[in-house]
Amino acid sequence: MKAIGIMSGTSLDGIDICVVNINQINNDYEYNIDAFETFPYDELLVNKIKECSSLINSNVQKICSLNFEITEAYQKAIDKLIENKVINMNEIAFIAMHGQTIWHNPDNMDGYASSTLQIGEPSVLAYKYNKTVISNFRVMDMAAGGSGAPLIPFVDYLLYKNDKKNIALQNIGGIGNVCYLKKNCTIDDVIAFDTGPGNMLIDGAMKLLYDLPYDEGGKIAMSGKICNEVLNEMLNDQYFEMPYPKSTGREKYNDNYLKKVISDIKKYTNKKEDIITTITAFTAYSITKEYETFLGPIDELIVSGGGSHNKYIIKLLEENLKIRVKVENRTDAFEAFGFAILGHMTMLHKPSNVRSVTGAKKNVVLGTITFPPCEE
Repeated sequence: MKAIGIMSGTSLDGIDICVVNINQINNDYEYNIDAFETFPYDELLVNKIKECSSLINSNVQKICSLNFEITEAYQKAIDKLIENKVINMNEIAFIAMHGQTIWHNPDNMDGYASSTLQIGEPSVLAYKYNKTVISNFRVMDMAAGGSGAPLIPFVDYLLYKNDKKNIALQNIGGIGNVCYLKKNCTIDDVIAFDTGPGNMLIDGAMKLLYDLPYDEGGKIAMSGKICNEVLNEMLNDQYFEMPYPKSTGREKYNDNYLKKVISDIKKYTNKKEDIITTITAFTAYSITKEYETFLGPIDELIVSGGGSHNKYIIKLLEENLKIRVKVENRTDAFEAFGFAILGHMTMLHKPSNVRSVTGAKKNVVLGTITFPPCEE
């Protein structure tokens, strides 16, 4: 059986589509990636997502429209893969679609109910391809009293649990998140939480200062100097002291936050590369700070996501943690791959949240199932 996993994260770099081969072996399952591609969002769609993620600029009409526009972008990406014969839809059993997060409030922020919203209309894909679509993964965990994030730690546990090493798995997407698996751990021993900004602020600064989507390989960050005065202030953020379970996103580390940081750095230096270096160091140092506060000994650190390509982040992690960093061999595909696995758990009617991670009161089956249209 094959499935499609679709992920579009807070970094807004585009749509990740992963084709996953699922094989049953006795009472267990083996998951392998058949194909993976990323389709960049066009700039107009990125701006619309940012508008809809803003308390000032969003409105219900924009959000309502974007819910379908996002799905149209997913559909175009899938059609491209079909056209290039990467995907044979006759082989696909289901589509697992995370959707685009535009707001995440797990802690009754500003007096509003704990809630989360990932947009992207599953019915459109179910109708177009006549396939079952699993979406809306986070809300059942929230209904059970959890924070609805992070969810990939279930996949980390499934793939990496062992009896010989203490392993930390760090994803650096728009937001950074860690999953810590001590040796011989059970599912209830898993520690995982959002470490803070990943690529989100770096990519935003690159767009503002260089009109580039990201700092390729961390080359610009490697060429500048850290503005320690501002970095230290950024690291005093109370988020890093909050006990887990915890999660964060664009509602906190947004364009307004970035503009203030850039303005603060400019009080000390006008060099653009110094701004990129400082913001990149913030990602690496915040990860280090969280590890030192909340995690036990680490024998192996495995990094995935777009930030795994940033050599400056990797350099700082190795220097600060005194450990060699290993890059996950499915690094760019890992989250889309993971949501295909979570979708399979939904189809099997098996729980896939991790209560120790999200704070949920119960193990729950995640995701909403949208069935294909009936045969005429």
